[in-house]
Amino acid sequence: MNPYIHLGPLVLWSYGIMMGIGFSLGYLFGEADFKRRGVPIPMGVFLPCMAISGLIGAKLDHAIVVQWHTLRQNPLDFDWVASFSGGYTWFGGVLGGVFATILLARLYKTPVLRVHDVAPMASLGLACGRMGCFLAGDGDYGIPTSLPWGMSFPHGIVPTVVRVHPTPLYEITYALILFVFLWLRGRPEIYARTWQGSQIALYLFWTGLCRFFVEFLSRNAKVYAGLTEAQLVGILFILAAAVLTAFHRFSGESHARYPDPRDAGVAPEIGSGALPQTGRAAVHAG
Repeated sequence: MNPYIHLGPLVLWSYGIMMGIGFSLGYLFGEADFKRRGVPIPMGVFLPCMAISGLIGAKLDHAIVVQWHTLRQNPLDFDWVASFSGGYTWFGGVLGGVFATILLARLYKTPVLRVHDVAPMASLGLACGRMGCFLAGDGDYGIPTSLPWGMSFPHGIVPTVVRVHPTPLYEITYALILFVFLWLRGRPEIYARTWQGSQIALYLFWTGLCRFFVEFLSRNAKVYAGLTEAQLVGILFILAAAVLTAFHRFSGESHARYPDPRDAGVAPEIGSGALPQTGRAAVHAG
């Protein structure tokens, strides 16, 4: 793959192109998801806040991962400038996005978990980001393999002529499958019968599980107990999903309400599939 695309005198960064595509798709699908679930936060506010906080978190986490051993042994020798000149990390981006989501939910007086259920966009964003990694050949590929689909990246940012596991493609595959599943599950007639937070819980569980196993094929350094940072984060994601599920089970919130479009400042249209006002009655989650 090639990290740069040449269009005459114009040189475009392939990873940057995928980031732009990811933000554009995130705006379109995110706005539709907020509208159908009655989340009152404007996407024009939500997405820029998510993007900025996610990029800051991804850069900060990358800086820590790159010089993890230096940070442990002698924090005073930590070179922030050198670390921030590199790339991004998936976990840092997620943490930054979570922080922004909590602040916006408080600002717009909306249940935090209801906002976090925009989880389909997280899967779509992961797919776009990993496609950027794949096109750039930035070293996120895996260990050598003799399998038929093994690939080499002789022109990548971190080049290799050895055939390796195209691990970004593995992540793209499960991220897109999860996106489709969560998107369909977020339809009003289905979401109304689930509990708030179930979308993000499913995202955390399946993303954590898939990333944990894909990491066995990666080249990432082991940081603790023979596991990579992404594997440790994957375990935390699974545990977080379990905590959310347990909180729902033991909180007594066994019913969900239909989202009312009026909560988002949108009047329901006749024939649009919007749920009637009587739908605000409790519906058993099963």
